[in-house]
Amino acid sequence: KMAKHTLILAGLFACTSLNAQVFYTDSDVRERNFSVAPYVQANTVFRRTVAEVVGEQPDVTDVFRGGLGGAYGLSINGTLKNFRLGLDAAQSNFAYRQGADLDNMVRTQSNYLMLRGRLGFKTEISDETTLEVWVPIAYRRLQSVQRDGSSDGVASTLTSAGIELGPSIKLNENWSWFGLIGLDNAFSEFEVNPVNAYREYPLWLTMSTGIRFAL
Repeated sequence: KMAKHTLILAGLFACTSLNAQVFYTDSDVRERNFSVAPYVQANTVFRRTVAEVVGEQPDVTDVFRGGLGGAYGLSINGTLKNFRLGLDAAQSNFAYRQGADLDNMVRTQSNYLMLRGRLGFKTEISDETTLEVWVPIAYRRLQSVQRDGSSDGVASTLTSAGIELGPSIKLNENWSWFGLIGLDNAFSEFEVNPVNAYREYPLWLTMSTGIRFAL
């Protein structure tokens, strides 16, 4: 009698297990083509100097020191065939000191509204990890300036292009983390009316991180 009950229980358990199994085909797996991501970014700015006369080396006569800046914002990402597209809106700032010598440095911190468009590519490293490459083009509009002295002359708009590279790690079906290191080169000068006899363009080194939610 005990053996009969045991066989019945084993049969019920086997049927329950078989019914609980779920099999997926490629058509059952949802392909997520859009995502939103809040992100933060740290940056430091360098100065790229260019002589007024093409082909000549600029005679740099002052001192420049970049400071720590940052940004925070929201990005929207989409997939179009083999490409990835992104749009960002962020509050961005950067700081630097500049003067004739180390004893006469003037500090400037500029705050900008930043809008970016990005074209990206990705390479699957594993089931969870992806290597991403982005080419961003950014537009910055000046919001405010903090400067030791007059704030006149700071560029009201800045445009730039660069490259970002880093991993994305899938946490689950919807959520993933990403980290990117980038270089961003401006096409506009720091100042509207520069006083030096050479051109000065911002060059940013950036580090960004955020969490993506796939829709």
